[in-house]
Amino acid sequence: MSEQNKSLLEAASMLNLEAIQKLLSSGADAAYIDDPDGVWGSKSKKGPLHVALRARPFKSDEAASSYQEQLNHWKAVVRTLIDAKANVNVQSEEYDWRGCGHTCSAFDLAIPYAIQDSHFLELFLNAGADPNTRSIHDVHSMRTDGRSDVPTLHTAVDGGNLQAVRALLDRGANADAWSLEQFFNERGFNRHTEETALHRACSSSACAEMCAALLACGANVNAVRKKLDLENSGVQSQSDDPRSAGFVSSVICVPIEETALHIALLERKAELVTMLVCAGADSSLGRKRGASTMSCEELCQGREDLKKALGAQWTPETHKHFPANVRATVKTAFMIAQRQKWPKIVLFKVCAMFAGPSKPALALA
Repeated sequence: MSEQNKSLLEAASMLNLEAIQKLLSSGADAAYIDDPDGVWGSKSKKGPLHVALRARPFKSDEAASSYQEQLNHWKAVVRTLIDAKANVNVQSEEYDWRGCGHTCSAFDLAIPYAIQDSHFLELFLNAGADPNTRSIHDVHSMRTDGRSDVPTLHTAVDGGNLQAVRALLDRGANADAWSLEQFFNERGFNRHTEETALHRACSSSACAEMCAALLACGANVNAVRKKLDLENSGVQSQSDDPRSAGFVSSVICVPIEETALHIALLERKAELVTMLVCAGADSSLGRKRGASTMSCEELCQGREDLKKALGAQWTPETHKHFPANVRATVKTAFMIAQRQKWPKIVLFKVCAMFAGPSKPALALA
């Protein structure tokens, strides 16, 4: 490493803006990546932008004005490095000798804050940030072994910022990308989840708007989420040591397979159920939990609002929930029928017919 780049890395870690500016003007490389030889297989690959992003200030007991000053200073450092052509997509790798650690891009490091600040998000996207970047975390300890692999879009959905989700989708984020979380634990507390952003969006505070944005960009409404539910085994283990012959886990891992529609029904979100059904959700698919299967009607648990939503069909009120191509077909059919001066009740029946699963061909005479 040149002395200038070494100094730049140090200045970035300390958020020393004045020193960073001087070093860059003297020829230091903002895109430089430090990748020293690790000890016993450890790894610490990083650049000035990575260390600066990790130095983000957090709210504490200090005055709000002091925090805002620190935050603005931090953003100025990040912007300076990006303006100097720091690569927002280059990967940082931090692993110890066991292989525990994570791989993520500078953009991924920025996401937790960027989903709260649309201007900061645009800074990275305009610098060429990959909207399909993934954050990978590996755990290899004495008791637990596994990995999580999460797309940036999922993180944005978890943050509940609709504007950030739309910005990522507009820049080409894959609405159907899958996240994977798979951890095996000696005591039986395993975790295994495979899901799309739509599954996560169903539990968001802005679920209707979030799901609508994802569906409009091609999210598969019938994608099946797989996860494990942990329930008490009810068995007393003869040993506390999971490596002994007499050990019995206190939990049982129950596999679950469910769609976005099942999640919406379980969370009692009637409006979301209506939207998903109108978007093509298959209400004939049952939710699997272990060896048992519950139908969508059973998941309603007698609630009339959910039953009504489950049977949603085209009406002027539900028109907005249908996919764009269906809305266009319905609009064309409506205009033809209206031009021929059909009664309003007939108009609506025609629209419902063209929004249904078996759509007749339009005769544009």
